[in-house]
Formats: sequence, structure tokens, C-alpha cells
Amino acid sequence: MFKEEAKRILESHIRDLRVKSFQEACALPEATSEECLVAGEKASLTVFRQNSPYKLEGKVLVTVQVAKPVMLGMGSAHFERGLVFSPNEESREATENELQNTGG
Repeated sequence: MFKEEAKRILESHIRDLRVKSFQEACALPEATSEECLVAGEKASLTVFRQNSPYKLEGKVLVTVQVAKPVMLGMGSAHFERGLVFSPNEESREATENELQNTGG
């Protein structure tokens, strides 16, 4: 249940971000976070912006993450998706490797 709801939230945020231009993506805050309920469980929704992250020189990576604490708060279960914005191309979905290489 949590997984399905988290993925729905991610899809909604990615859809909203996808319409942004490269300049708008550059202007996003480095990180924003808010507490939310996901399938009745307390979770956090965080949006990260990274300029020129590892192997994405000259590009912007915007990552959306939904996470909930597990193991008495010593870890977290999280789901994330990201978009890569380029100055001369349409935004595209970040690959799993790109997310992992930049801290995901």
C-alpha cells in the first residue's frame, strides 16, 4: 500500500516538474522537504536540485523522494524519481545509475 501511494505521489510531482524549463529548474531551491501521510504512515517528501552532478556536467538533476522511517528511525524505506534538465534539450527521466551516482 505504501509503495503504490508513494509512486503515485512521485508521478504527480514529476509531471509538475516536467513542464519546467532548464532556467526554472536551475532556480529551484537546493532542497525542500515536507512531512506527509502516505497510506496512513508518516513520511517525508523531499525535492533535491543538483547543478552539474557527477557525469551530468552542465545539466541539472531534480530528484523527488518519498521516505518513511524504519527500524525505529535508524533507516528509511524510500522511493525516488528524477529528471535531468539540459540547456538545449527536453527534460528526461533520470536513470537509476544517475540517481545512485548522485546520492540516491
